Amino acid sequence: MNRAEIFTKENAFFKHIHYNINAPKVVKCEYSLLLYCYSGSAIVEINYKKQNITPHTTVHLTYQDILMRVYVSTDFKGYCIAINPELIVDSIAQFDFNFISTLKSRNVINWSEEYAKFIQNLFSTIQQCEMLGDVDFTKSTILNQYSCYIKLLKSYFQKFNMMVDKENDANSSKKKFFYSFIRELFNHYRQSREVFFYAEKLNISSNYLNEVCQSVCEHSAKEVIDYYLSSQLKFELNNTNKSMQELTEEYNFPNQSYFSRYYKRMIGESPTDTRKNKNSDSFIIF
Repeated sequence: MNRAEIFTKENAFFKHIHYNINAPKVVKCEYSLLLYCYSGSAIVEINYKKQNITPHTTVHLTYQDILMRVYVSTDFKGYCIAINPELIVDSIAQFDFNFISTLKSRNVINWSEEYAKFIQNLFSTIQQCEMLGDVDFTKSTILNQYSCYIKLLKSYFQKFNMMVDKENDANSSKKKFFYSFIRELFNHYRQSREVFFYAEKLNISSNYLNEVCQSVCEHSAKEVIDYYLSSQLKFELNNTNKSMQELTEEYNFPNQSYFSRYYKRMIGESPTDTRKNKNSDSFIIF
């Protein structure tokens, strides 16, 4: 598939993202995804909140966000990029948790034409790079353009006083612990899958870390760990030639059988099936 393909309703809305087989209109994001609509309209539910998509609308989703398609017009067209979450950690980590909270709560933006032109140029630049045929250069450009979009968002939120102010929020302390937990997870996910390991790093109890995670993201600490770890394992299987035994040892599993059972429970297929059907490109543009 041409990675610069423009998708339409006929292409199946977000067709390359994993579909829940029990609810075909529901998408569970496995990537960080940025959509820009330039024609038509759609109605979606993002994390169970209804949103309208019209021309000049962007939708920004992160790993494990839930998207349900309610309606898509026949003339719906847009650009979309999807990037493995591991590759954009640096693009997000530089910002404070107020901005990250705002980014999570305002994942659909209806832009004015002035801003829309800037976003169109981001995608146009990526398409022009694609035409050069240099895959590495294209990937680097995608990351740079995504980073530009994130910086534009922060400027936009600040200019229009949209930034979520959590300094006086009763949960601000929990949010700080949560983002500290995420940083520790980024650094040590290969070493440990245990909640108490990360709680000790933060000098808090396992029960309080679970309370923090439930308060901030409505998932347990163990679920956050498993979601993140499983995404990295899938990335490894899709993008490296490491053997199952190498991954078992690198990710500190007791044995290969345990690794395979853990992976199948989290992803829904065996490591062998993932590798058999792998997409070697960690970027998808459609």
